[in-house]
Amino acid sequence: MNRRILVVFVLLGLISLAADIVYEGARSASGAYLKHLGAPPIASSIIGVGEFIGYMLRFVSGVLASYFGSSIAFWSFVALGYAMSVMVLPFLAFTNFWWIATSLYLLERVGKGLRMPVRDVILAEVTESVGKGKGFGLHEVMDQVGALAGPLLFAYMLIHYDYSKAFLTFLIPGTLVMIFVFTAWSLYPKIKSVEVLPKKISFKGMSKRFWLYIFSMTLQSLGFVHWAIVSYFLKYWGVLGDAEIAILYAIAMGVDAIIAFPIGYLYDVIKFKSLYIAPIATLMIIPLLTMRSAALAYVMAILWGVVMGISETIMRVSIADITDRSGLAIAYGIFGMLYGVSWSIGGFILTFLLQLSALITISYTILTQVLSLLMLVVLNKQLSFKSLHY
Repeated sequence: MNRRILVVFVLLGLISLAADIVYEGARSASGAYLKHLGAPPIASSIIGVGEFIGYMLRFVSGVLASYFGSSIAFWSFVALGYAMSVMVLPFLAFTNFWWIATSLYLLERVGKGLRMPVRDVILAEVTESVGKGKGFGLHEVMDQVGALAGPLLFAYMLIHYDYSKAFLTFLIPGTLVMIFVFTAWSLYPKIKSVEVLPKKISFKGMSKRFWLYIFSMTLQSLGFVHWAIVSYFLKYWGVLGDAEIAILYAIAMGVDAIIAFPIGYLYDVIKFKSLYIAPIATLMIIPLLTMRSAALAYVMAILWGVVMGISETIMRVSIADITDRSGLAIAYGIFGMLYGVSWSIGGFILTFLLQLSALITISYTILTQVLSLLMLVVLNKQLSFKSLHY
C-alpha cells in the first residue's frame, strides 16, 4: 500500500468515525426520544423502514454509479450521501412532533443508502494490498470508535442538558466529515475499477452462490431487531432510563469496534464459515430483551454489537469474494436492498409480536435464524466442493 492510498484509507476511516459520532449518537436513544415525544410503539418500527429506504437506495446508487461509470459519479454519491446524513440529524434539536423526528431519521438513512455501495467499492479497492477482510475490519474499528463516542457524548449531554443541546452538538463532527470527504476525493480522484469498465449496467457475475448468500442474510435480518425498537421497549417497559439506553448503545458499538478486526482476520482465514456467528448471536437477543431485566439488557447489547460488527465487516466483504468486479457496485446494491427490505419487514413483525407474546416472538426468531444458518451451511459446502475441484 503506497503512501497516498494509505492516507485515503485512513481518511475513509476518519470519515466513518466522525459520521458515526453524528448518526449513531442521534440514533442511540431514537426509540426513547420518540416515546419522549409521545409516539406510539409503531413509530419505532417506522424508523426501521428507514433501513428499507436506505438499503433500497443502495441498489439505486449502485446501478446509477455503474451506469455513469466514472469516478466523479462515485465520489459525488459519497459526498451527497454523507452530507445528507450528518447535516440532517442536528435539526432534531428543533423537533416537537414525533412524526417530524421520524421523518428526519428516515432522511438520514437516505443519505446512507446513496453512499454505501460506492463507498464500499472504493474501500475494497484501497484495501486490496492488505487483504479485504483485515482492511474492512480496520475500517470498521475506526467506524465504531465514532459509534462508541457518539452515544457516550449524547448520554453526557442528556444527563447535563437536554435533547435539543445534545442534537446540536453533532454539527461539529458533521462539518469534519465533509472536510475529510473532499480531501480524500482530491487525493484519490481516479477509481481504477471504475475507469477501466464500460459504462453499462451488468448483472453478470452473480452466481447461484451469490443468491444463496443473499437469502441467508435476509433471513438473518428478519429476526434481527432494530435498535430503535430495542430502545423503545426498554423505555416502554421501564427497564432503563433515556441516558442509560444511550450508554447501552455505546456498549454495543464498543463491542462492534472490538470484534471488527478479529472477525475480519477470521474471515481471511476461514472465509464464509465465520458468518455462522451472526444467526447464532441473533438467536439470543430477543430472549434476553423480553426478560425485561436491566442486567440482561447489557448482555443483549453485547450480542447486538457482535451481530452489527459482523454485518458491517464480513457480510460486506463476502460480496466482493463471490462477485465479479464488473458487477460489484450493483451486487452491493442488491444485497443492501434485499437486506433492508427484510430488516424493515422483520421490524414490524417483531414490534407486533413483542406486544403480543414473548414466547411467540422467541419462536419466530429461532425459525428465521435456524433457516439462515442452514443456508450458510449449504453455501459453505458448495464453496468447499468448488475449491476441491480446482
